Amino acid sequence: MNTHLLKGDTVALIASSDPLSPSDKIVVDSLVNILNSWGLITEISPLIYENDLGNFIQKAVVINHHFANKKIKAIFDISGGNMSNSLLPYLDYSLIKKNPKLFFGYSDLTAILNAIVTCSDLQVELFQLKTIVWDKTGKQKELLYNLLFKESNDLYSFDYSFVQGHAMSGIVVGGNIRCFLKLAGTRYLPNLKNKILFLESYGAERNLLFSNFHQLSQLSGFSDLAGIILGTFTQYEQNKPAENTAHLFLHSLPHYSKPLMKTNQIGHSKTSKCLFLGSSMNLTQ
Repeated sequence: MNTHLLKGDTVALIASSDPLSPSDKIVVDSLVNILNSWGLITEISPLIYENDLGNFIQKAVVINHHFANKKIKAIFDISGGNMSNSLLPYLDYSLIKKNPKLFFGYSDLTAILNAIVTCSDLQVELFQLKTIVWDKTGKQKELLYNLLFKESNDLYSFDYSFVQGHAMSGIVVGGNIRCFLKLAGTRYLPNLKNKILFLESYGAERNLLFSNFHQLSQLSGFSDLAGIILGTFTQYEQNKPAENTAHLFLHSLPHYSKPLMKTNQIGHSKTSKCLFLGSSMNLTQ
């Protein structure tokens, strides 16, 4: 899949999860201005602000259309929330597989991203485009520009430390823990055998994380994982708990014996790096 864009290329902004609020228009306008300054043409979905529970099939049609449209070179989903899993039965995974292109999203888009990895065998990006506006230092904007136009992989590079074990290798799947668990019991859940599972969360507190970790451990293939990467667990970590996230995970699942790694550079932060889901990773201490 070509990750390199050229001036004059067209990219799409969509919202497959909860609709954006009218106040988000300032951020959307800023995104369009930045993308246009890079020489890109921006196509915005007419549904991004539409608060209609009945438009989930239309949202899926938008994704299918953008993958089929040769003019569209990259798709940025700028939404989050709760609703993206409603699209899963209506995505044309065969069409998507035949038309690989850059697809970015995060948080609740975890459901769609992993469904595409599983059913279309494509690599997708766990990344929120709005960070290039949220981060006032300009660093996020520079990293994304260099990825898209200079084929630099710095946006994919992140610091980490091993909590358990010293190496892991495999294809990476996952994302937001709550939204990944929406795939349990469906055909959209990735086969976890020999996979690296990435997990992050924005709002979960201790007891909910305990429950989430146990639900994960009950998924088929969990015991065959190559390892787990814990990203940021924003609100839990902001509360400065006595037990850090990695220790909470191991306390919750004392029988987990595979490699466990922690990074503070991927999650809901305004400076979050990008994780290339569906790609093979080889990580060592």
